[in-house]
Amino acid sequence: MIYTPRPSLLVVVPGAWDVDSKGVKELRRYLADEWSGTVRVQSTPAPLSSPLILPAGVWSPGTWRLARRDIELILLPQAFFNLECMEVS
Repeated sequence: MIYTPRPSLLVVVPGAWDVDSKGVKELRRYLADEWSGTVRVQSTPAPLSSPLILPAGVWSPGTWRLARRDIELILLPQAFFNLECMEVS
């Protein structure tokens, strides 16, 4: 039997960003239910302007493009946010 790695997503979150646990739970649920995939969230002190998403594992042709649209437009903004950009000086 040949093992094929499931679709997986690594989300690298800048240290200054906040995490909404409900949003992360929804992101994990989406990847598990829609793509049989997993999510790993990693914090970094690197000065990124937004979370970095890195696909891993095996994605069927065309599926990463569909998943990425939902992830970037809907799920990431619900899970990760930066209050510093909202501060008024």
